[in-house]
Amino acid sequence: MRLKNIIIVCLVVAASAAAQAEVFTLWPKGKAKGHELDTFLKSTALISEPVRINGAKAVLKLSLVRMNLTEILTLLKKKFPTAGFAAGGDSILVKQKLPNGWHKRLLLVYFGEFFPILQISMTLAPKLPSPSRWPRTLAMTSDGIPLRYMYFPKRESWYGMFRTSMDSTQALAEVASSLTAQGWASISGESSSNYQGRGEIFLKKKPLAIMLINFSESGIATVFARRMK
Repeated sequence: MRLKNIIIVCLVVAASAAAQAEVFTLWPKGKAKGHELDTFLKSTALISEPVRINGAKAVLKLSLVRMNLTEILTLLKKKFPTAGFAAGGDSILVKQKLPNGWHKRLLLVYFGEFFPILQISMTLAPKLPSPSRWPRTLAMTSDGIPLRYMYFPKRESWYGMFRTSMDSTQALAEVASSLTAQGWASISGESSSNYQGRGEIFLKKKPLAIMLINFSESGIATVFARRMK
């Protein structure tokens, strides 16, 4: 399972109650002058809700943009020439330093011809704390080194990244064995010895929960978990 597919599922889950989402802000005293990076593209807002990153409070905003990535990149570079840009085949990452020392990150993701561009934005403190612990809710290999975790309190959802020295097949097999012993069942079958995949979807009935995990060739693992009831 590719990381992109996991992200899609995570965002669909998070967007399930967008109509009831409250609006939050991280700005302590006012906003920066001029156009805001996350509103410049005149996106359609979906969600604005609190999130904790390595324990630090932040806000996640999801929006839709009805332009193509090439057009978006041209417009943003012209309007925000001092921002940092990283563009891939299906995504653009923008980093803008703000006058108060904080910084804003904007991720724009292309999912396909018939879908609008998904805009993900966050305003963050100058430096995030290192993860002091790894959430018990998220699976991790025995040699895992925590890199980052995010908790969405309104969704009871967790998202995390860790590093492992195991190859992806070995790492997935170890995690699958541990989760099976805890009452989780694999859904996609990619963790079986016959398939030797790099990612898997797990489901637990009591309490009802879902977990998705993916291992990259570079040794970075991503995992998402959510209580369904």
